[in-house]
Amino acid sequence: MPLKVIVGSETKDVEAVRVYPATTAKRVTRIEAWNGSAWKLVQSFAPPISLSVSPQSSDASVNSASVAAVVTSNVTATVVGGTAPYTYAWVQTSGPAASIYSPTSATTKFAMGLGPGSSEDAQFTCTVTDSNGQTAAAIAFATFSNTSGA
Repeated sequence: MPLKVIVGSETKDVEAVRVYPATTAKRVTRIEAWNGSAWKLVQSFAPPISLSVSPQSSDASVNSASVAAVVTSNVTATVVGGTAPYTYAWVQTSGPAASIYSPTSATTKFAMGLGPGSSEDAQFTCTVTDSNGQTAAAIAFATFSNTSGA
């Protein structure tokens, strides 16, 4: 008995259908149909994408009698799920103007120029996009300080 598979607006007759569940998540990852001579991929499903950053909060300080660049240690975005390759986009979402060293990389640093006795907070968001267009975002916080004269 032939089966009907609808892909988009196209209907196809097939003899059998295979469904592949993921072993740990117990969800369908791929559907294949037998066309009489071979198994053909009908649909593939990417696992949901999520993103975390580490450290989520960082403090950076210098002790300078003049305006100085205060630079955080590395902040890394880690993706779970989705389908590689991934693209990254770091943007500043609050606080005085800061620099993002590598705005399109998974790992970056943030910097801010501060005068003596100054301290500022800033927030940054990383958005990751996978090869299927799924997106996820995570937030990192940074506190910048120039402790001279404080």
